[in-house]
Amino acid sequence: MKYNALFIGSSTKDLIMLVDAPPESDQRISASQFVVSLGGVASTAAAAHQKLGGSTAMISIIGEDETGEYIGADLRAQGFAHLQLLHTGQAPSSLSMIQVEKNGKRCITHYGGCIREMTFERLDLSPLSHARYLHLGMMNPDLMLRLARYCKEETQAQLSIDGGNLPKELADQLLPYTDIFIPDNKTAMKTLGLSPRDACQYYVDHGAGFAAVTAAEDGTIGYDGSSWYHAPAISVKLLDTLGAGDNFHGAFLYAMSQDFDMNRRLFFANVFASLSCEGLGGRVAAPSLETVLKRMEES
Repeated sequence: MKYNALFIGSSTKDLIMLVDAPPESDQRISASQFVVSLGGVASTAAAAHQKLGGSTAMISIIGEDETGEYIGADLRAQGFAHLQLLHTGQAPSSLSMIQVEKNGKRCITHYGGCIREMTFERLDLSPLSHARYLHLGMMNPDLMLRLARYCKEETQAQLSIDGGNLPKELADQLLPYTDIFIPDNKTAMKTLGLSPRDACQYYVDHGAGFAAVTAAEDGTIGYDGSSWYHAPAISVKLLDTLGAGDNFHGAFLYAMSQDFDMNRRLFFANVFASLSCEGLGGRVAAPSLETVLKRMEES
């Protein structure tokens, strides 16, 4: 395959501030740190995969504005093997304002903007024929379903879904097409009311080839219908968990392309995602491949 992984979804400009606590109504507070960074579920995962050395393809959309210029410049600078960047004048680019507390918790105000303008008809789908894995971030439900069906019926790519914050109804529709389904434990509890282990069982019973649930300090549990897997968490100097789940997905797909065994794949992704939490924003502290492998050996 020409590309290890193809990522499709939103790209946002993130304005991130480190605060003691988020403000109450009519209150003004000061931030101790401020970072501007490229964010978005799909683009953060793609950036992680690219940084690790994977052959990465990316499809996203921007508006015709300064925010779009920032996003486009960042995506082009990463040197993806393939970048399909749609443009629209119908809506502004996606933007997020994020306040991060010093305990790692955060408040996010997100404006989706032009992601609604990404439609199945506008996409050049030819890269899917050259990708080993297709990873979808949260988008318009109809687009996600059409891409999932196309992937399963017209290509040999394995479909990976970021299940974080995905509504149960949409997840249930996607699962029969999905090879890899990974949400976080908060999503599993909110949408299913289930523990990580029971949620993995649910996702596989409803069609996923492999399911895992990330659970921060409790590590990650996975299930493929016959065997259970578990990878522990590692201790880090936590500053900001923004983008940790997205980084996990990018690292996990890289590990899959390297044919690691399943426990090693999960642990590799855990280590990468955890180390990324030592900086402000999802990409500032994203580690190199060498750093991840060294930390795995030390743990």
